[in-house]
Amino acid sequence: MKKIFIILISFLGLIYTSCDTDILDKKPLDKYSELDVWTDAALAEGFVFDIYADVVKGLYVTQYTDDWTDNIVCNDDNGNRWTQAGSIENTADFGWNQYGRIRKCNLAIEKLGESTDIDENIRTQLIAEAKMLRAMTNFWMARRFGGIMIVDKVLTPDDDMKLPRATESATYDFIIADIDAAVSGLPETADKGRLTKGAAHAFMTMVALQAGKYDKVISAADAVESFGYDLEPEYKNLFNSFAGTTSSNEVILMYQVDKDHNNFIDTRMFRSLLNCYNGPKLKADAVPQYSPEDEFNAWPLRWPSQELVDAYLVIEDGAAVQKTWEDFQGLPSREMWKNRDARFEQSIVRDSAIYSKSTFTFRRGGNAHWTSNPLSTWGMSKSGYMFRKWMYENEYFFWNYPIDWAEPILRLGEVYLNKAEAYGRKGNLPKAIEYMNKTRVTHGGLPELSASATEADFWKYYKIERQVEMVQEDDRYWSLIRWARAENATSIPELNGYKLHGLDMNFDGITNVIESPFTVDMKFEMPKRLLFPVPDAQIRENDNLSQNPGWN
Repeated sequence: MKKIFIILISFLGLIYTSCDTDILDKKPLDKYSELDVWTDAALAEGFVFDIYADVVKGLYVTQYTDDWTDNIVCNDDNGNRWTQAGSIENTADFGWNQYGRIRKCNLAIEKLGESTDIDENIRTQLIAEAKMLRAMTNFWMARRFGGIMIVDKVLTPDDDMKLPRATESATYDFIIADIDAAVSGLPETADKGRLTKGAAHAFMTMVALQAGKYDKVISAADAVESFGYDLEPEYKNLFNSFAGTTSSNEVILMYQVDKDHNNFIDTRMFRSLLNCYNGPKLKADAVPQYSPEDEFNAWPLRWPSQELVDAYLVIEDGAAVQKTWEDFQGLPSREMWKNRDARFEQSIVRDSAIYSKSTFTFRRGGNAHWTSNPLSTWGMSKSGYMFRKWMYENEYFFWNYPIDWAEPILRLGEVYLNKAEAYGRKGNLPKAIEYMNKTRVTHGGLPELSASATEADFWKYYKIERQVEMVQEDDRYWSLIRWARAENATSIPELNGYKLHGLDMNFDGITNVIESPFTVDMKFEMPKRLLFPVPDAQIRENDNLSQNPGWN
């Protein structure tokens, strides 16, 4: 099946604008009048493509929300570590004002609906795309704030701009209605840069799961399965090379940018690769020195936590079991890596593993420990691990090195997990286990969880499966929130009450896990942190806005 690629484009001289301005607000209107745009199919299409770039790249690419969770030990200068620590005030802006993007969507929907000069089939598809992009924007806000201001038309100076917030339920109903309305107008296949029916249904599984509409999740997932997508047999192919991502039949919706418009610094890699190389940035007695062909130049901000490592199950006596660092403390570290979930080695660089052309040693006296750079601890691992997921390790990079880059936005593995969770919430354990096992077996290389497993076992292993399958795909935080709300939990232990752990062993290689000296005490105040605060400045400007509970 043909893939969907989201690309940044410059279309017939139309220049991308920022998220808070509208492309038609320019005076003069570049080379085209407003009348030109809405009477010419190519120009109207270009306007919608501009929204694609604004919404998909702006809201769904490299969001780094895993930094707020137990998956990540943040670098000491990463502002997101304060979100882990709960240092959030109602004066902060966590993205409330996305209404410039919504206005663009509404303008396309309205003007294309009025146009009589563009072929009806083209108009139908463009309107459907604009509704999907509006749904994606509203969902991005709803996960953060709950109820939002629903704007379903182009506002004029005569309209009351001080809109109240809809309830959270009404907000999700509006988003779901947009997706439902878009499906009929979207094609089953599309050229590069276009949404399809499959993408709409896949996105519906994400939205409906967060809203607790489990029948909707299941029916949308059923629709996705009818389009012929398949799980990628080799998990790393989804993320660790441009060719792998762009050719995978698991990917349903993708962001892609070519090297003419993208450098290494613009990708996830720049923030996950250590900054160290032979010479002034590595002690001369560090063992081993890096390969002369490797020079690692980056500004790292995040490292895998020991808590994440512990989530990769171990195969023992034909079953997949969880073993944590306590089980290996004081033993040779090689024991900790044996028989792990296949995604472990594909996602994380651990001590004595090969990355690019070099062997990485995260132990004291090794080449990647935080004490091994004579200039600073800054560019070195703060947890004793480094991410391999998202890294194109077979190429040489420098900060301004041009590179083709692609990120999956929606993929079949996530749809299967969404469906498993929906079945689990409905109490259909056999179906829940069936769909959870799809990624567990194909991507993890693990034995199936038995269809006769208890409900408690399903939820334990489902949550572990989702953590490792979706790591660094901006899922973990929202899943923890969703589970807490669905289960009426009074706390989220994964986000509260302790410092994250890392590996700090001597050169003898004996496992020694400690609280990383670079982490902060994780703090998640319930129930106020289930939603972010509406910025106080927005409430002062609009007295019809209400604040989320606990943030006044």
